[in-house]
Amino acid sequence: MGKNFQRLFICCAFLLTLSTVSFGSSVPAVIDHKRMNFREALEIAFEHNPQMIEARHSIKFAKGDLMTVRTFRNPEAELEFGGFKKDASGERDVNLDAVEIKQPFDPLGVWFLKGKIASGEVKIQEEQLRSVWMDIYLNVRQSYSEIILHKKEIELSSQNLEAMRQFFSRVQLRYNSGQALKNDFQRAKIELLKAENDFLSVQKKLQTGKARLNLMLGRPMETDFEVVEELKEEELSMTFEDIKDIGFMNRPDIKMADLELDVKRKNLVKEHLKRLPSYYLGFKRIDEEDKDDYAVLVGISIPIWNLNQGEVKKAKAQKEIQEQKVKALHNQASLEVYEAYLNADLHHKQLDIGKKSLEEADELLRLANLRYSEGKIDFLNYLDQIRTATQSKVNYYQALFNLSQSISELEVFLAQSLRQEDFLNEKL
Repeated sequence: MGKNFQRLFICCAFLLTLSTVSFGSSVPAVIDHKRMNFREALEIAFEHNPQMIEARHSIKFAKGDLMTVRTFRNPEAELEFGGFKKDASGERDVNLDAVEIKQPFDPLGVWFLKGKIASGEVKIQEEQLRSVWMDIYLNVRQSYSEIILHKKEIELSSQNLEAMRQFFSRVQLRYNSGQALKNDFQRAKIELLKAENDFLSVQKKLQTGKARLNLMLGRPMETDFEVVEELKEEELSMTFEDIKDIGFMNRPDIKMADLELDVKRKNLVKEHLKRLPSYYLGFKRIDEEDKDDYAVLVGISIPIWNLNQGEVKKAKAQKEIQEQKVKALHNQASLEVYEAYLNADLHHKQLDIGKKSLEEADELLRLANLRYSEGKIDFLNYLDQIRTATQSKVNYYQALFNLSQSISELEVFLAQSLRQEDFLNEKL
């Protein structure tokens, strides 16, 4: 019994070791095809996109400036040493005769406005981060949808290639039996080669699209992944009146322009205040003939020459320029929203047309194959019907992509999600 148990233990240990070695040797061959949905793509882009990282550092930069301007100017210290001249006995009595400390201050109100201006710059950079994020949201959504579209195009190209192969086989059979001309045989071969070329081209588009999306996500472009979502029919349920009620004042570029105008106005006031005297307060300790004395120092600096008129004129011009930029940006935003709505409405109508064509495409293809096999339609008619059916399917999925992209553009122009999810603003 003991020997049998020992043999069984040795056998199990051997099998366990063998399985461990086999498993270890197979690990390098395992390829992890990460399945990535759209939300995961946005999460990765938010954290690792180079533009997002740069925008976050710009906020830190602006906050550093804010910290600097909120700090008083550095005090000045002056030490006065005397006694270097030799006395009657030929000795020097070097000692500290006076200590003077001064704290300079800006004209009244300037320090406060500097802080407000720097705080405005921080807010501008925060809106810049939102602006960058909206561009990335649009680009990631477009690239992700393009990959879905290219995968569908590969599927359709594969179906078309198979149809062309069957078509070529039928023509070849008819040609060999003397029922088709050599021109038909040669044309069928050319169409087959064209279908093979289209299939390879779409595969290249898919690889390029994946590389482009990887770079947007801040990772190596050769990183392998699979998208898990599909293009779906979306509704544009809002009218233009509804869109106008939303407005565009929440757009980061509009907010940045308004904040920049506020900064320019504060800067103009600051330059006017710089016409006032700046001043300093200080303390002085005097040591003369072994007697200490103390003094309070007060000094002013009066901008007599030109009264800061150059900087005031410059600040006023900057404010007026920014006012015109804000006005032009508001007009441009109105046009962008209107045009984006028209595009979305157009693509929604085109999708309805594409959907109706798709319903006829499969039946058209089935009848074309049947009638050509029975000799009821000629070569060119058969070829035209195959192309029409295939193109109808391509147009339908292209219409799905166009509608999705136009709704995304409208979301970005409004700075508000129009879908049930709110990927656009939830991170900020």
